[in-house]
Amino acid sequence: MKKIKYTFAIVSLFGCIVLFFDGFGDFALYARHKVAQFNKDSVFLDHLPDNTDRAIYERNFSDSQKLTFYNAPFLDRIIEPGEYGIYKIDDYGHRAFPADTSISQVQKKTMLLLGSSQSFGYHIEAKDALSAQMQGLLPDYKIDNYSMLGINLDGNFVDWYRMAAIEKKRYDLVVIVNGFFSHYVECTKNVSHSEIEAVIEKYRLPALVSIVRSLKDKVTTTNSLCEQPEYQDIAARRVDDRWNQLLAFGKEQGSKTLIFIPPSVWSENANVENLQSFLNEKHRAIYSAINNKIYSQIDNSAIINLTHAFDDGRQYFLDTGSHFTPEGNALLARKIAKHIQDLDNKALE
Repeated sequence: MKKIKYTFAIVSLFGCIVLFFDGFGDFALYARHKVAQFNKDSVFLDHLPDNTDRAIYERNFSDSQKLTFYNAPFLDRIIEPGEYGIYKIDDYGHRAFPADTSISQVQKKTMLLLGSSQSFGYHIEAKDALSAQMQGLLPDYKIDNYSMLGINLDGNFVDWYRMAAIEKKRYDLVVIVNGFFSHYVECTKNVSHSEIEAVIEKYRLPALVSIVRSLKDKVTTTNSLCEQPEYQDIAARRVDDRWNQLLAFGKEQGSKTLIFIPPSVWSENANVENLQSFLNEKHRAIYSAINNKIYSQIDNSAIINLTHAFDDGRQYFLDTGSHFTPEGNALLARKIAKHIQDLDNKALE
């Protein structure tokens, strides 16, 4: 009888120890998540370009975290309509920009701007976004900016098609500021269904198991499939096909269409000293390889390479997502506007 009692006591004690450590593990995972959320803010603010106002970007970054999304067919996630501090979002998930009434009388042509978070103006006020900068340089155009967060060239086509069907609008000029950065990101993410399940399982399994798995993930690394030439060929082909799809749809709509490939943190001579600790040479090599394969195929004056627009030595990137500072938007807007003005002048001649 005494032996049974001792056995029961030992088993109970062992169970209590396991439960204690499992509970502590749950708390540790929760605390890690909260610390990571806090670190996300501080990492962004601590690595801003030189001479930026930290207080302004602290507020802007906070507003960016307030954005909520819903899923839409073929477009993945779209921002819910509403106001989120510096962002005002319309019913279609596009950012609303205040109209410049001072130039409305001279606006005889229409322009549609499509792009991703770069031309959406992520982390910056509406007045500093790319379309606002372009509007001041091209007063004879009325610009609608339908750029969306996290969207690639596929999404630009779907959104343009969707809005053309809904609003029945035809534009004199369609400008797409998007290139292969999103496809490079898509390729290097290399996230499989099993990896997504593993993340979900972290919150299903006992904390002790999750912690062991997290430690294992820390010490083991996997190579990106995009290091292999065949996947780089696929990435380049996908981008080229989607550019051609957008140009063909523009022709169908009766709109002159131009595609400008914007700079990114992987552009060869861009000043990314503020972000250097987050960038690695393996990803730079993949980006360069895809870049070279794409440009070996381009033979179209409607596709303009501006990946070197920020090579003047100044810091124009806010984060590793290649989001631009207001100065970066102003510089890119000048280069795009000059190209458009040159084409317009040539057409008049």
